[in-house]
Amino acid sequence: MSRFGFGILLVCLLATSAAAQTFIDVEGRVAVDPRRGADDRVDYESLTQYGPWDDRNYMVTLEDLDLLADNELELRAPIPVFFRVMMRRGWSDLPRTGPAQYPRSAYQIFRQKFGGCLVGGKFYRKVKYEDNGYKLILDEGIGEEEFYTEFLSGESRVTSPNGAAESAIKINPVNTDQVIAGSNGPGGGQAMHYSTDGGETWTQVALPLGSTCCDPAVDWSSDGNFAYAVTLGSCSFFGGCGVWFYRSDDGGQTWTDLQDITPGDPRREVATGGGDKEFMHVDQYSGSPHQDNIYITWHNGNVMQIARSTDFGNTWTTQSFGSAPRGIGSDVTTDKNGTVYHIYASTSAGTIQLLRSTNGGVTYESPIQVADTQGVFDYPIPAMDSRLVFIYASADSDLSDGPFGGSVYAAWSDTVGPETGSAATNHSRITVGYSRDGGDTWNTSTPHETADALEVDRFHQWLSVGPDGTVHVIYYDTRRDATRRAVDIYYSFSTDGAVTWSTPERVTSVQSPHINDGFEWGDYNGMDIVMDDLIAIFTDNRSEGGGSGDSVDVYAAGITPGGGAFCGNGNTDAGEVCDGTDLGGQTCTDFGCGGGTLACASDCNGVDTSGCLACGGPGRVPGGSGVPGTPLLVNRSGGDVVLSWDTSCGGGDDFAVYEGIVGSFNSQVPVQCSTAGLTSLTFTPGAGNRFFLVVPTASGNEGSYGLDSDGAERAVSASACAPQSVGTCP
Repeated sequence: MSRFGFGILLVCLLATSAAAQTFIDVEGRVAVDPRRGADDRVDYESLTQYGPWDDRNYMVTLEDLDLLADNELELRAPIPVFFRVMMRRGWSDLPRTGPAQYPRSAYQIFRQKFGGCLVGGKFYRKVKYEDNGYKLILDEGIGEEEFYTEFLSGESRVTSPNGAAESAIKINPVNTDQVIAGSNGPGGGQAMHYSTDGGETWTQVALPLGSTCCDPAVDWSSDGNFAYAVTLGSCSFFGGCGVWFYRSDDGGQTWTDLQDITPGDPRREVATGGGDKEFMHVDQYSGSPHQDNIYITWHNGNVMQIARSTDFGNTWTTQSFGSAPRGIGSDVTTDKNGTVYHIYASTSAGTIQLLRSTNGGVTYESPIQVADTQGVFDYPIPAMDSRLVFIYASADSDLSDGPFGGSVYAAWSDTVGPETGSAATNHSRITVGYSRDGGDTWNTSTPHETADALEVDRFHQWLSVGPDGTVHVIYYDTRRDATRRAVDIYYSFSTDGAVTWSTPERVTSVQSPHINDGFEWGDYNGMDIVMDDLIAIFTDNRSEGGGSGDSVDVYAAGITPGGGAFCGNGNTDAGEVCDGTDLGGQTCTDFGCGGGTLACASDCNGVDTSGCLACGGPGRVPGGSGVPGTPLLVNRSGGDVVLSWDTSCGGGDDFAVYEGIVGSFNSQVPVQCSTAGLTSLTFTPGAGNRFFLVVPTASGNEGSYGLDSDGAERAVSASACAPQSVGTCP
């Protein structure tokens, strides 16, 4: 078999038939345009049988479709074909038989990563299933620029009136417009807050039944349908506090969902007494064998406790770790395998400890020491000379496929040297621990400068790991106050698995003064990241009136995350060709087109010219950067056709001509294997709809220029001027 390159390609329907348009929307206004497809072999209109339409389907090739299951048409899921292909390509463990092949979270993942179905430059999220297929409702579309910039930027006050501190925050994993938060106060008890605009504005609500206290923790189910909240409640001086769990099915607007199961009882009393300093984590990873397990940690008399729910918070089982080092200030995280990492600061040993479970929290191994600490429990510094700095752990895992995927991280505050009883002589720093072997061994680093360790205090950290594996840390920092009493929130990140760190950046626009109220800045702050939406929450003592009066409040601040290349952040990072609307100044005209809208490919590795107009044209080969010459022309001469052409893509001086059946790729057969250098040929075609190929026999490149049956120019080929194999001519 000889190897050739397609020199010039034409599809010409000699027997025309009017085909009905395939509309993608319920209103019947927008139809699939097959001419925009990147691969002539694909019937793009047929892709609407699998799921809702998305313009990124135009990039799908025949080889991509080969990845789909034999019964793909039976798999009802509102996700478009291009995303099905991406999941199949990236998730080799997906089943290929039976009805349950895609995860239940497939749609949520699609919306989280791609914003919705892209049509004409806007994202749409309303889908209706009718007539055995999915159709879009094309209203309330979100522009691409709006989608990438709509999340919170700058600071927003969460609590009002003043008097609130100690806060937690979580973003809905499938809808970054929805954010929930909890705070101690204002007033007595724990307040809950929800935002429907990505944290720009907030509404405060109360947990039902009253008697709540403090120490909020919040999270979401993996599909974003449930929001969760934990509080200490019914506290007394003789019995301590209970640990209470609540569930919301409306994004945190109300917290009574559990009473649908137990009428009149909207909460679960995970612990009835002795509880303190609880945190919560949900295993949201789609591949985890324990997805949606909920874990709550706390201590009872400094004996560590952990509770687990496997039914979305309805029922709970609790374990106590009486033989482990005593402690307070715990957090919990999980990795891709669902392994549970329960990390806490020991008050009996001056260490950070790990309790690990490899079976979804059923049993736990013997404690593993993460690191030593200089301080124990808490210590005074000038900014916290009354409340004292609390040593607590914040933990997270790298769920990415990056070079440090699988790493486990923990961060805590500690003294620079041996702890003393004097605020003036203690100095506070942040330490980050990291493990590459599932928690067996640990190393530590410092996410901020160290040369000023005796002049600047850092404390009240929180750590989160982004979807690209970047590690993010926030903390209070006193560098702008020589007395070490006023603070700002600062932010650092690491792209090498917490080994080295970026130069810290100031987040807050107003310095927060020290207030002598016995609570100062409370015990902890919070942070969360979904995609590249990073938001911090913290106690802030600024006076909103511009004066010096006391005003203890909770604020949230959106942070532009640092890190490596992250497709979807709107910036062309190292290793990317483009990202979102950042096309590096390129336009359609750079690709031989007359105008239109150039887009970035979904993987940021190339551009999408399907929205460009007037590509090719007389004398050009699409993708050939303006190759001069006459395009392939077809004329009738009685029952014959007359082909005439010019060279393209370095064509050569002899040509072979083939014809095939439209819709049957690789059906071409030779008409003539040599034209002796001539650039025209007259012959009698076969019956029906035929296409013709003119191939330079001395070249290995495809020009891929041609006309559709209606005379319109063909779309740009993704493989223009690329090596091809045609077949049968000697």
